[in-house]
Amino acid sequence: MPNGSNLRIEASHKRIADVFSDTYAFSIPAYQRPYAWETTHVEELLADIREAMTSPDEFYFLGSIILVKQHDKPGADVIDGQQRLTTLTILFSVIRDLMEDPSEHRLICDQYVKQRANPFAGIPEAMRLHLREKDQNFFKKHIQDTGSTENLPLTGGLFGAQARLVENAATIKEKMKEMEEAGHHELLSFLLQKCYLIVVEVPNQTAARRIFTVLNTRGMDLAATDILKAALLKRAGQAREKTLSQRWEDVEDPWGRDTFNDLFTHIRMIFQRAKPDSALETGFPEHVKIFDRDPSGFMERVLEPYADAFTLSQDNSALRTRFDGQTANLICSLNRLDNKDWLPPLLLCLKQYLGSERNQDDVKKFVFNLERRAYYLLMVRAHVNARIKCYAGMLNYLDAQNANAKAPKALHLTKEECAELFTALDGDVYLANRVVKPILLKLDQASTDGSASYDHPTLSVEHVCPQTLPEGSQWSRWYHDADVHNAWLHTLGNLVLLNRRKNASAGNLDFERKKSEYFRLGDTSPFILTNQLRDYETWTPKDINKRREVLLRRLAQAWDIEGHFNAWWEEQGKNSRPV
Repeated sequence: MPNGSNLRIEASHKRIADVFSDTYAFSIPAYQRPYAWETTHVEELLADIREAMTSPDEFYFLGSIILVKQHDKPGADVIDGQQRLTTLTILFSVIRDLMEDPSEHRLICDQYVKQRANPFAGIPEAMRLHLREKDQNFFKKHIQDTGSTENLPLTGGLFGAQARLVENAATIKEKMKEMEEAGHHELLSFLLQKCYLIVVEVPNQTAARRIFTVLNTRGMDLAATDILKAALLKRAGQAREKTLSQRWEDVEDPWGRDTFNDLFTHIRMIFQRAKPDSALETGFPEHVKIFDRDPSGFMERVLEPYADAFTLSQDNSALRTRFDGQTANLICSLNRLDNKDWLPPLLLCLKQYLGSERNQDDVKKFVFNLERRAYYLLMVRAHVNARIKCYAGMLNYLDAQNANAKAPKALHLTKEECAELFTALDGDVYLANRVVKPILLKLDQASTDGSASYDHPTLSVEHVCPQTLPEGSQWSRWYHDADVHNAWLHTLGNLVLLNRRKNASAGNLDFERKKSEYFRLGDTSPFILTNQLRDYETWTPKDINKRREVLLRRLAQAWDIEGHFNAWWEEQGKNSRPV
């Protein structure tokens, strides 16, 4: 008969101070994926914590972690929760290293990063969290060791988890430096005393993975939409159950479970107009009131029309037929972004159009403004809270427009916002991996008549002037000044698109030979941006500067903000880089 203690499963909410304590010694098993949070996740976490500090409840729930842990031993394998635990460790380490009193406050803060040594009790110093073996030494050296975040390494040459660790530490450090030290103390106190995790402890890996599956609805019998469907049919009653079930499945079947779940998420946003604060299966009925009140009405007036709008938003051919090529291209451009926060306003607009509440010109105008705003938010790296606030304003406008509502600021870019946008576009865009391809494709599409296809199985970004300058080469003569080379290397003017993998051996070829590589046997590239290189006989800093202005002006024209661009160009852009 099995020992009951070996089957013990515990789940409880714990303060962060109690999680980062001698009770736990966290380890990330080798089979886990590496640390992967990007700076946007970290910025969102910090924004949420600071917002929670001002709320009447004065507490913040950080989610759950799942551990394989024996009841009476601190060792704990992290099955779920690595991203949060690692990011919190980075936050503790940065705050510790910013403390002005190294003899007292640093030691207090340091105890949440590492267990203090006690030679009298035979207790060695030990880190609270051990990442996978591949990353742990780097994590200890550059994050966990006292003082290590004061001089973070450069990210050049770093990849994967190690790059993420340094980038996120730098982001947290920048955000913390915006605050006084008293603010650091206040944030740390709130984090330790008023922030909570649900800690699930199970005795073995099999049980942990099963609970992980259930909590995350992966590979399980019920997804959030399955739970919602059951609740809807229960309220509808037996007489309508069969008919509503068939209508529900007719909407779901073409999309599959994950996309259908996404559709419900977007519909909730249309009704809630704020950042979701609960699970979909509980939050959806709370905000979409008709779901509980009128099951048939929900199907007829909400799910089916929004599904039709969603179908239209993903059908390029139908968009061209109903509107025009430009509108279809703008929605295609939106779909290249790394988030879908813009989709709820688009769905509401298309639903209104399909319901004859809005005409074609209204839709085309709205899509134009939506795409422009979405790219502004992308380029200035607005966090999710700012994006949701902006798109909520658009939703309010769409609902009220028939009453001659004044267009919200979100639909237009101010002179100051345009300056922010062009300053970001004029930076090292190649290094922003979430940004560079959408922007280059946007530029290329803005250069065509709208008929070009951008559905390439392989798409890469190439530096024209190479990153490494071979000694004695044409490139080393044109860019003999390292500062000038660095100033232009990763900018828009020096980048082109290829519809194949980059050829590393061709990267350092002289300019004429590189063009021959781009246009083998006289072929043209499918990309206007790349074909335009034929017009250049040299590729000096002056050539890149000339192309830079052309590309930035093209974006300004595409977004109808040429006047603001001209003002920015005269004030900041014209002479901002050495040639």
